[in-house]
Amino acid sequence: MTPPTRRKILTAGGLGLLTIPLGGLAAQQAYGARPSGAAAVALDVISDIQGGLDDLGDALDDLKALGGADALVIAGDLVAQGTVEQYEELYGKLDGHPHPERVLAALGNHEQYNSDPFDTQVKRFLEYTGMPDVYSETAAGDLPLLFIGTTAPAVNGTNPPFVTLGKTQLEWLDGALKKHADAPYVLLFSHHVLPGTVSGTTGDDAARFYDKDFVDEDELLTILGAHPNVVFFSGHTHWDLNRQDWAAKKVVDGGDPDGFHVVNTGMIETMYGPDGKGGEKALDPAASQGLRVLLGDDGKLTVESRDFRRNETIRTLKL
Repeated sequence: MTPPTRRKILTAGGLGLLTIPLGGLAAQQAYGARPSGAAAVALDVISDIQGGLDDLGDALDDLKALGGADALVIAGDLVAQGTVEQYEELYGKLDGHPHPERVLAALGNHEQYNSDPFDTQVKRFLEYTGMPDVYSETAAGDLPLLFIGTTAPAVNGTNPPFVTLGKTQLEWLDGALKKHADAPYVLLFSHHVLPGTVSGTTGDDAARFYDKDFVDEDELLTILGAHPNVVFFSGHTHWDLNRQDWAAKKVVDGGDPDGFHVVNTGMIETMYGPDGKGGEKALDPAASQGLRVLLGDDGKLTVESRDFRRNETIRTLKL
């Protein structure tokens, strides 16, 4: 691993952060790298469907060809504007393709892109997804799964910051992570992205508006930074999983020196990338990428990034 340089160190909200891109093994190197024997837990993880239902169907077919999974996790932006019609179309598409019976979801910003009151938007999301709240805890086998999301409407509408976690949710998260402090891994799913972590948020070509998705960013990072067993999955950016910074280690000043893992969940609808001006632009409307996450019989967690259009593994990272 290349030693971190000074330009990989940044400050967000007064907290010192160190980002170490992890890269992982390219597809040709990763052949045979999957944990031996059947996986103890397998999760399919996608995000940012946003109406790309044909691409969603192709993704589900590709993931099924890899073997069954214990759950499908959609890390936000299930639909384009959060209307009843769009939810009906989404779940109609799911019904038409093979997928795990268990479907879990995080709340994204696109679920709120309509004129309904925030409480109505959240209620609709919970009714269709079956999630108990915008933040919750569950498990797949012995693997703890946590979900976080906003408890208030976006401060600036369709512009960041998007997420207000609030005191109650932050206290819940702190308690949940302390409860699982001895677990080898705790998987935490958020649609929104942490600053200076994965593709689009870090490096010389980062899009500058990804530095403040959370209103209570400092409090969240302080909690996460104390728990090296956290694996934080985020969507929202739509940036390419071929990049070296699709997964990273994040060390928070004052936190555990080992840091915690952060992983980009890709996109079903439209790949974005740097525009060379501190922003981003659409690169490939046909691109569609996501993850398969495996807890092996050896107790190790493996994350495979997938190209659903080409039906192939991009990279494999063993944590």
